[in-house]
Amino acid sequence: MKIVVANSIGVDKNGYHIIHSPSRWSEGVKSKYHWFAYYPWELAYASSLLKLNTDYDVKFLDGCLERLNSNSYCERILKEKPDFLVMESATRMIDENLSLALRIKKAFGTKLIFTGQHANAFPEQLRALGVDYVCIGEYEYTVLELLKNPQSTNIKGLYPNERRALLDVNELPWPEDADVSRLSYGCPGEPSSEYLEVQMYGSRGCPFGCSFCVARNIYYNQSNWRPRATDKIVREITHLRNKYPAMEGVFFDEEVHNGDKGFTMGLTSAIVEAKLNDLKYEAMCDVRFLDEEILRAMKKAGYYKLRIGIETASEKVMQGINKRMDAPLVRQRLQAAKELGIKTYGTFIFGARGSDETEDTKTIVLIKDFVQNNLLDNLQISICTPQPGTPFYEYVKNNNFLRKNVRFDEYDGGNSALISYPGYDYKKIKKMKEIALSVRDHYFLKAKINDSSFQPWITAIYRRYGIRGLFFKMLRRLKTEFGYQCRKLLRSA
Repeated sequence: MKIVVANSIGVDKNGYHIIHSPSRWSEGVKSKYHWFAYYPWELAYASSLLKLNTDYDVKFLDGCLERLNSNSYCERILKEKPDFLVMESATRMIDENLSLALRIKKAFGTKLIFTGQHANAFPEQLRALGVDYVCIGEYEYTVLELLKNPQSTNIKGLYPNERRALLDVNELPWPEDADVSRLSYGCPGEPSSEYLEVQMYGSRGCPFGCSFCVARNIYYNQSNWRPRATDKIVREITHLRNKYPAMEGVFFDEEVHNGDKGFTMGLTSAIVEAKLNDLKYEAMCDVRFLDEEILRAMKKAGYYKLRIGIETASEKVMQGINKRMDAPLVRQRLQAAKELGIKTYGTFIFGARGSDETEDTKTIVLIKDFVQNNLLDNLQISICTPQPGTPFYEYVKNNNFLRKNVRFDEYDGGNSALISYPGYDYKKIKKMKEIALSVRDHYFLKAKINDSSFQPWITAIYRRYGIRGLFFKMLRRLKTEFGYQCRKLLRSA
């Protein structure tokens, strides 16, 4: 039996290159110089499980990594003549991914298995449209059990049955690294990653409950945090380093890498003991778990950058998204990291529950403050998108805040604003994001010029993207700087 495990289409019908991350949110970018591919971690684990536990012919394909549009991806999959097609899709790409899958089904009678964010939100709709099986929640073992017993109807995690219990992350094999190279996802890699890094996962889950979070609310449906055994993580790093001599580092791209102090101290110690601390590590972290002892241990182990979900400066918005963050603590922990020579990266959202122009302006002021005071080296700004299946989506839908006639491909946190609150509509939300981007870019540019890092920055862009990419990125910077200066003149007029 032939099984194709397929990530999303990589270029949509409007020419957007898709940055696909259905466990968070996916977005489209027009320029290839803004594009990169996230390693599709849960789909990749499912592929490895199938290869390890069945005798089937399993093929893993990634249309995002190969930047394939619907037609070229369809041709690629058709060559495999699959009996089953497993796809994971965010709402952003569901129309095109479903259309692709139905073309495969029509050609070979292929059975379709859909997983991921959109499948969890609209399982009955997908089945009515021609999907044969919908897997909900964490789906790796559901897909395995289903393909070993396709006639069974009582498999947990197979809609409409109840979810499976959360899996033991230590039982998973290493994820897919045969049909695709894990190192390939580092070329060009996530824009703020400064080295050729492999995306890895030291844990899974989050102990908190942000209302907009896809991973916590859809994949896990509960607060949780599950670390892998440190010896297993170290063995995987060692294996990848031996397989890929060009590899320079690791990006721990999970929800909360540092969810327990004992785990973090144990892992950093094991990395040093294995003499792997000459690699460069970055990780998604929670600032509340970053005391100075942990930061020193991370520095010693080779961690060069920590990514923090700050999200907002507004207490009202913090309450709205169900996130408790002490602003003075954030500043203190960022300062402590910087004093140790660890770089920092913050994420911020606009238009979340509790937002209005006044509250989101507080976040812009905070961004300016943190950049001016060298507390952040990079930062991401997004429109808080109500992904179907999350409590945030239910809130905006039930209160009629969702824009009318929203298309599925507009569920894109990089481009579209979908919410209109009383007195704060989607146009204003999008405008606030644009202002925040111009403030970010202006003060980062100013800082680079003042601290003599401008030339190394230009050189790094050239090495990564070439002369055309450098030209494009500088043109974009000039555009945002022009917008910033225009707004400044209007305010002073």
